[in-house]
Amino acid sequence: MNEQMANEILSDLRSGNLSEYVVIKEEFFVFREVLVKQEDKKAFRGFIVPGGGGNVKYLYQPGWTA
Repeated sequence: MNEQMANEILSDLRSGNLSEYVVIKEEFFVFREVLVKQEDKKAFRGFIVPGGGGNVKYLYQPGWTA
């Protein structure tokens, strides 16, 4: 994964083209680096995938946090 791909994934989550996206452990730090630069970063929720070896599932849910 690179920054451009991470931005495209975040955009697809925002627009509803993707309902969720699983970031594999090896791509997590690149994805997170892009995510924390987003103005609406708090609208994204990340969940550890049980039994997923460190994979994280992300959803876009505006308003879930203050």
